[in-house]
Amino acid sequence: MSWSFVHPVSHLVLSVAALLFLATLAFVVPTIIALRRRTATEAIAWADVPQREAGAAWATDRVLRSVEASCRAAGVGFPGFVRAVVGTTVRLDLASPTVAPPEPWSTTPDGRSWSAPMWALQAIPLTAAPSSGFATVVGLGGDTDGAVLVDLRQVGGFVALGGDATARTAVARRITDQVRTDPWSVGTTVLTVGVADGTLGAASSVSVAEAVAAVTADATPGLLVVREVPGGADGRELARLLERPGGRWAGLALRPSSLARWTLDCRRDGTLVSDELGAVRWVDLALTAPLGASGADVDDSAPIAAGVAPVAAVGEARA
Repeated sequence: MSWSFVHPVSHLVLSVAALLFLATLAFVVPTIIALRRRTATEAIAWADVPQREAGAAWATDRVLRSVEASCRAAGVGFPGFVRAVVGTTVRLDLASPTVAPPEPWSTTPDGRSWSAPMWALQAIPLTAAPSSGFATVVGLGGDTDGAVLVDLRQVGGFVALGGDATARTAVARRITDQVRTDPWSVGTTVLTVGVADGTLGAASSVSVAEAVAAVTADATPGLLVVREVPGGADGRELARLLERPGGRWAGLALRPSSLARWTLDCRRDGTLVSDELGAVRWVDLALTAPLGASGADVDDSAPIAAGVAPVAAVGEARA
């Protein structure tokens, strides 16, 4: 039989072939989409296994010290930065506008951002001892331009973590791990309220009242990590204290709060998203010591009672 569009058998063959093609598409396309989604969401499963390269922190330390060194050499007061992106070009989003940067920095017309090529910063001699000016600077991951750093205290209030609970725990672990181990922040005090021992590594667990007292004293740089921003007067007071100009404490909340200045939406695919930072790959950051599959997630159950820490979080956490 020869093929003919007017022959009934030809119509049948063509119809069967079309149905087979559509059936194949109906199976293959959802399978591909499901595999891509599974690959993306699996980031949370292996993110805590790799170990962080020690050299990465020292390279960032060199950049931070060169910022202060360039300002010191030119007699320029460095205003601090809220966000920095470190790549082939280093960009600083300043805490306050400054339109007269030192060499080798250039500035935007409004003075809110400085930028300099990495090679120029590497050429700056470092003669002074490291300062404590970057004691609350942490990396949050990477974007298309490089590593994204944030000075948490310069945010001027609580940074809250939203989204998936396991992803929030992973991001919080990376923040506290860096504060304890990075050369520019290694002496920074880390206090927790309502966070179970071992969830975020070594930290001193305190009551809400003790946390308010420590942030009020402002004696040393510090990071306060709360399971949630306390309700009532205590929460408002902590938010007010963290907003003080020149304060040395930063606040991280493991749940969203109306009192937070920033909220980072933490996702299982290894990204976090916010209005201030856009999309950042938190999975690009590894821990200094791998946790594997162990380690509890943030407890999203009962609220924290004002004035006291939960029994599970009382005492000093051990490394």
